[in-house]
Amino acid sequence: MDTNETEKAVKLFPTVYTTSQEWAEQILTFIQRNELDIITPYIPISTLKLDSTIYEKVLNTYLTQKKYEKLKDLLIKWPSDIYNLTTIDQLIRLQMDDERTAKALLECSAIIAEKQGNVSKTLDIYLKMDNIQIFQLIERKNLHEEILPHIEKLMSINKNVTLDMLINHMDKLPVRSVYNVLQKNPRYLHAYLDAVFSKNPNDSRDYHTLQVSLYADYEPDKLIGFLRKAGNYNLQEALAICDKKQLHRETVFLYGRAGNGRVALQIILEKLNDIEEAIKFCRETGDQALWTKLIEQSVDKPDFIRGLLNHAGSDINLQQLIDTVRSDLKIPGLRDSLCKIMQDYNIQMSLSECCRKIIVHDCLALRKKTVTLLQSGYLVKDTDLCAKCHNPVYSPDIPTNPPVSVFFCLHIFHAKCIELQPDVCGVCSTISLFGST
Repeated sequence: MDTNETEKAVKLFPTVYTTSQEWAEQILTFIQRNELDIITPYIPISTLKLDSTIYEKVLNTYLTQKKYEKLKDLLIKWPSDIYNLTTIDQLIRLQMDDERTAKALLECSAIIAEKQGNVSKTLDIYLKMDNIQIFQLIERKNLHEEILPHIEKLMSINKNVTLDMLINHMDKLPVRSVYNVLQKNPRYLHAYLDAVFSKNPNDSRDYHTLQVSLYADYEPDKLIGFLRKAGNYNLQEALAICDKKQLHRETVFLYGRAGNGRVALQIILEKLNDIEEAIKFCRETGDQALWTKLIEQSVDKPDFIRGLLNHAGSDINLQQLIDTVRSDLKIPGLRDSLCKIMQDYNIQMSLSECCRKIIVHDCLALRKKTVTLLQSGYLVKDTDLCAKCHNPVYSPDIPTNPPVSVFFCLHIFHAKCIELQPDVCGVCSTISLFGST
């Protein structure tokens, strides 16, 4: 019978063989024929349980044949109560005859230890092997508190996974405890504190000054962002660190935060030699004295003058800038800068003219609306009372009613009641709205 026919026949075994003895005979036969792989997927492990020695025979066969992946797969899938875990573990240890074999079989031993409830042993084996499966074990068995002494080792296995685990379980692995473990490994400590800070800057506030040094050593590109967000580092110590490392942009920021804008600007001009950065700094601080200092420092630097001209506007006094430039100073690109200034001026004037036309149009429209309102009539009702004599201003029963006056304030008077000042409201002195009627 060829392999395909054998496989077809084995698929029928679960319906043909219903006793432990029948299955045992078939399994031993397939072992003898070196065809154990064909029958293994169909060996009963739940509805019908075989004698434990049969399962152990299968596992030991894979062990002796050095089919360690098959062995590991069965150790994971098969229930732990159908064979003797200790027996299999002892057999596995007897086979650890070289480093390569030992590494493959240690994982099998770790699986058995976990099934026996000895998760500490499993943890130790995975640590010894640098096995990535250790992270699944920690999550599966909730071993977060137990791994504290092994954090550095875990970082060496997979730093990113370890950091995620530490950040997600800070209730069980507090920052202080992790710091105590990692303080002798500054690179790992930096990675951890950086992750803590990214989640919540306040969680690492006790270490902000230390983090300035760590960022300067390991990730200087991220230091400026840290300095902007953090609020609990020692300013003088941070300045000393940045100055020692010649981190000029960070030093500029720290002097600016300390309120020493003149020193910060001087560093930008002398160390960074960056006019764009200088202009940006002056705009952020909003200190006119710094603009004056910037112009003074730029009078003999053609590139700086051109940069200032390109940004002339509300912040930079163009007249002051031009007055400070020596007549004999050659400024490359001056014509283009002046053309840009004129273009910007023309655009500004054009916008101003457009705004003026819009305002005039709106004013005329509102004036027209007001005139129309003033020219419209006002309905005087028989219930309206004279604001002075408090009698009805007219009566529908009288053929001819006396004239009345209505003011802007809508106070109504009999004309005879305001004969002395007919154009002034006796109540609020408002000019007459409609005159006499």
